[in-house]
Amino acid sequence: MAIDLSHNRSGLGWLRHLWVLAGLTALIVLAVVPPADRGETGAWLIRDAVAIERLFPLFGFGIALALVGRRAALIAALLWAIGIALGFTFRIELMAALQQLPGAITHHFLTMPISAIAIGATLALGRWSRPALIVPAGFVLGVMYALSVKLSDPSYGGKPWVFLAGVGLGVWLIGAVYLVLRSWQAHWFEIAGRIVGSWLIAIGLLYGGVALMGGKLKPKNADPSTDASENAPAADAAVPEADAFPSFGAPPPATPPGSKKPDFQP
Repeated sequence: MAIDLSHNRSGLGWLRHLWVLAGLTALIVLAVVPPADRGETGAWLIRDAVAIERLFPLFGFGIALALVGRRAALIAALLWAIGIALGFTFRIELMAALQQLPGAITHHFLTMPISAIAIGATLALGRWSRPALIVPAGFVLGVMYALSVKLSDPSYGGKPWVFLAGVGLGVWLIGAVYLVLRSWQAHWFEIAGRIVGSWLIAIGLLYGGVALMGGKLKPKNADPSTDASENAPAADAAVPEADAFPSFGAPPPATPPGSKKPDFQP
């Protein structure tokens, strides 16, 4: 007995359209609102959250989810959510470990290159290894994304609305890419996925290499008065052109006057 799946497919199609349009509409409305009326969370979403260097690994993760089986995609998405929770909970310990790397403090603790390389390898290495790689890559991406959202939080001490907005944006982008690509299932997606993965690896290696060599890029005849400050031991002394992504080459927010300076931004 044949089963008519046209109704289910139609329902999934409407879900896909609503998911994509809802997110795009919210971002467009927020973008046209005057800056003074956006509020702290809205201003952060437009200024920092939608930065290409933060969203590109999420975009790649959505592609990877669409190119694996449903079971692997579900496990990877679950590990991404677990990584978000653990990255938020243990962010101080994670930053304490990553600070040993040169340039980590002044480049968002290298969250972008770590995420880009993890997701890029998952895409670039092909369909046979992707189901196994996407699970740990999803976890790493979740941890790094949670950390990057907290590091770009404009509110001193952090407010829950900013973090929840960042997580919501990540969920929407990953879901939109997954739903659109899953519905098409074009044969060239595999080749396109490998190309995107190669770009992610190249970006991660180039940016990570520049961050790690930040101190060595300082001109030998630099004025001692331009040495990095306490909050930015490497970035201020680096060659300006070294930072391809400005929002990932700035020191952590300064401590308000009269406040005790924490070891890391909470």
